[in-house]
Amino acid sequence: MPGYHGRVIVPRLEWLLPEPFPEPPSFAGFGRPVATLLARRGFRDDAQLGAFLLAGVGSLHDVSLMADADVALDRIERAIEAGERIAIWGDYDADGMTAVVVWVLALRALGIEPVRHVPSRLAEGYGLSLSGLERLAAAGVKLLITCDCGVTNAVEVEHARGLGVEVIVTDHHLPAGDLPRAVAVVDPHRPDCDYPDPDLTGAGLAFKLASALLARRGRAAADLAGVAAIGTIADMAPMTGESRAIVRLGLEELATTSRPGLRALLARSSEVPGQPTARDLAFGVAPRINSAGRIADAELAMSLLLEDDPAEAERIAEALEAVHVERRALTTRTIEEAVALAATMPGDGPLALRGDAWPPGVLGLVANRLVESLGRPVAVAALVEDELRGSVRAPSDFHVALALEACAALLLKRGGHPAAGGFSVSADGWEAFAAAFSVLPRPFPSDPGRVPERATALTIDLVLPAIHLGWPLAEEIARLAPFGAGHVEPLLAVTGLQVVEARRVGAGLDHLSLRMRRGPEVFDAIAFGTPAERPLPEPGTLLDLVGTLERDLFQGLPRLRIRVSDYADAAGSPLVARRREAGTAAFTVAEPTPLEPTPA
Repeated sequence: MPGYHGRVIVPRLEWLLPEPFPEPPSFAGFGRPVATLLARRGFRDDAQLGAFLLAGVGSLHDVSLMADADVALDRIERAIEAGERIAIWGDYDADGMTAVVVWVLALRALGIEPVRHVPSRLAEGYGLSLSGLERLAAAGVKLLITCDCGVTNAVEVEHARGLGVEVIVTDHHLPAGDLPRAVAVVDPHRPDCDYPDPDLTGAGLAFKLASALLARRGRAAADLAGVAAIGTIADMAPMTGESRAIVRLGLEELATTSRPGLRALLARSSEVPGQPTARDLAFGVAPRINSAGRIADAELAMSLLLEDDPAEAERIAEALEAVHVERRALTTRTIEEAVALAATMPGDGPLALRGDAWPPGVLGLVANRLVESLGRPVAVAALVEDELRGSVRAPSDFHVALALEACAALLLKRGGHPAAGGFSVSADGWEAFAAAFSVLPRPFPSDPGRVPERATALTIDLVLPAIHLGWPLAEEIARLAPFGAGHVEPLLAVTGLQVVEARRVGAGLDHLSLRMRRGPEVFDAIAFGTPAERPLPEPGTLLDLVGTLERDLFQGLPRLRIRVSDYADAAGSPLVARRREAGTAAFTVAEPTPLEPTPA
């Protein structure tokens, strides 16, 4: 039982320790701890590692390898030459909105001002709508490019054809049945597409196509990768392959952007606006953009990303910030209600929750929070007029898009990819869907050799004596960024630390601040969301910590600290056996690694 056993604090979670790796290969510029981590992640030599770490323009594939890509580009060029009115239709999440912005920036560089349309989450819902298509046709649109949607909209594409609007679908969701009869369907998940990297997001796909269009015409546009990086991070793309390259290129562009809208956004959402990180995009930038599509108007966020006037950019950024604050309050209340409902449905299988008064715009956030806390696939739905609309999130052992496909006969609409998806279902069809979803196996699709993820388990990457902590290790880990799906931030289990001070902090006293001693040196650790019943370690206690090593600024000065996921007395820690197996010498180093920043 977690908590005190006598006076010994034991772990709250299960620590899944890595198998020992006695002789890792050497990698230039990395010490033995990080070399061990790299070997565990499958890297064999410097050449392979260098290609991964330095992913950039040279890592991008020729978009012509993607089915229908050249057909799409040819049609766009004909539209430009003929002076046809072009519209861009996106989704109301950060990936869809940034994809629209990428296309607008590219077409503006060619002297074209496209119509941009992102449907209302409440009035139209996800994907193409008949009413929206009719409005575009009435406005004289002849060519429509979809972003992050369209591959499941065969009926709507056929309707557009009847209105005289030709459609180019660009999407990264799984097709369902026959492809739409569009001019081109550019989707790396098409069954007949052999593109080398199918893991592009909607924004990533827009970046590849728009860049190719500009290259055909000998032109370029600033910030395409920067905007696409936001959508790529927001949609949880694997930080491998082309998505990694796009994010690295994008972070470089964002660091030097002169676009007032982007600068105003970064000033409010990045720790160091001139040096944005993938973490800033994930936890600062993307949530603000998403807020517009969730509870306001997507145009608010898109207009900010496109704004060229500094004063207007500040005004829009302040308006978006107010929406973001409102969205956070709505999310907090909805999560509390959903958690209470989930508590009545124990188990580890898929979970379907319905709250008719829940704000539809925050359902994805609610589902994601429940996945983090429960480790279960979660579908969350709310009533919108006469149908239920929902979002699904899941651990990596549960393929969301395929799960929704398995329930397709019970749904009105569906769309998604491995980690996330959305759906709509008739009000009287909810019970049938909830029953079908809840009995899907884990893993899904079934895999006897795979163990389902558990929210109560921490998969640890490295077990380290505290003597290894320091700026050199932090800088080596930072070189492995950006982190994300498929390449997560390393989780360390650190032994050999002594508590100097432990206190609860935060408005609700729900965080634990620690001052830890290693020899003569003292540094910080923070455990966010520590349960009230979790005992505080007393000063002088030898403590083992599990967490990530991070660098930040404190009162303008660089600081090193551990973001703690769990902790335990050294005497009751899962690391006791590892220390015994390794021997004391393996956890003792003669010279400490300084905790102060290394000189520039």
